[in-house]
Amino acid sequence: MTTTSAAPSPIVHPQTMGLEAAPLDQWLAPQPGDETLLAQRRRLIAEHGGDVLAVLPEAASAISELAARVKDRLGDTTGLDARTTLANLGGACAEDICVMSAEEHPRLIAAVLCFPNRWKLAEKIGRNLTVVHGPVPDYVDTIAAPVERFIVKLKPLRHYRRSNWGLAAGADLFTPNPGPPVSPNDKNCHLRRETQSLVKLPDANATVFSIRTSILPLADAPAEVRTAVAAQVNELSGAWKSYKSITPTGT
Repeated sequence: MTTTSAAPSPIVHPQTMGLEAAPLDQWLAPQPGDETLLAQRRRLIAEHGGDVLAVLPEAASAISELAARVKDRLGDTTGLDARTTLANLGGACAEDICVMSAEEHPRLIAAVLCFPNRWKLAEKIGRNLTVVHGPVPDYVDTIAAPVERFIVKLKPLRHYRRSNWGLAAGADLFTPNPGPPVSPNDKNCHLRRETQSLVKLPDANATVFSIRTSILPLADAPAEVRTAVAAQVNELSGAWKSYKSITPTGT
């Protein structure tokens, strides 16, 4: 399956925070072409709910508030309990949704994660952000503290977003496990792009982190994007190439 984002993000070093303010009405907003993604998400939630859905009891109020605040764009997703409501949200929205607690060191307290990129929800739920990002090279020493400070100080209903990217050896979006190493020169190389958003809920004071993912063959990307990918791959350290499953010689 090939999908494209309505507003592709720039190709930058993955360790860059790169947060920018965005209109609130663009948060969790449907985009053209979402129907294919939604069908895949509903199937994953129905068939692999234990892998893609997790809710701690303390997340109930945040999930209820989130459903109410996006009802105008996603429809009525309120269910009999928090887990059902989050499942409904995950099937109505093309973005993955993670809910983080309101405390000094925010924890992941709920998520519907249909399109994971090399991580498993069951291993991260209930953990703080430093543990969640444990495998990410340089995270603890570079941006762990700034990320936590930003989330703690984030004002309610202010929308911020950043970009992320990776390479993959196929078009699958559900990839909880690391894939085989890939080079930008490989015929099966795909460019995976993420637009990540942060919004704090005013009542629950929890922060919603959402991820819109797209993927397409790297060969089909515009020339300037392929050039940017090649440049970034050249700049990645060995640790980053290993983490992102990029072959060291694929530069």
